[in-house]
Amino acid sequence: MINSRTITAFVACLTALAALLVVIDRGGLIGWAALVFSIALLAKLWLKPSGLDLGLGLALAVIPAAAWIATFYYVINTWETGEVVELVIDTGNGPHTARLWVLDIGADPTVYYDADPQAAASLLAGKPLQFTRAGEVSTRIPQATRVDELPEDTANQVLDAMQTKYGDRNDAATVYYLMLGRSADRVALVADLIEQ
Repeated sequence: MINSRTITAFVACLTALAALLVVIDRGGLIGWAALVFSIALLAKLWLKPSGLDLGLGLALAVIPAAAWIATFYYVINTWETGEVVELVIDTGNGPHTARLWVLDIGADPTVYYDADPQAAASLLAGKPLQFTRAGEVSTRIPQATRVDELPEDTANQVLDAMQTKYGDRNDAATVYYLMLGRSADRVALVADLIEQ
């Protein structure tokens, strides 16, 4: 029969592996905390096992998952309280749908998007996309620029517009990146959506 120490070691190893994969892909406080605590629990099991270890192991598996879900829920709910538009982007591998905040900086709407590589490539190439705002659907041509290539005054204009329109809701982005991290392959873009 498998004893509680073996089960705890298995849970701690599994949690450490999952946390390591999260840290490698995106970082984030939750991933790092789960990794550190699972390694600490494995060291405790080896140096000073006790009857509390199984409970600690189960808590170690459940708490980071619950924190991840709660953070994601908070962020999505906060973002959805602002004006959200929908983009349907042709990535070459089928449509990709993104729900984003929209800014009215110039004559055409502007979006900031932390895109996956395929969506970013499509936006940077200026491929037409479907744009839905307040129930109205139109075809738009994106004029996208990587955030790290934006002139400083343009970047500041976008940040100021975000703060003016969305105010404290912007804190959700800070919470998201602090707690959940950012996928290493993401490409941060600002795109003006020109009506076709």
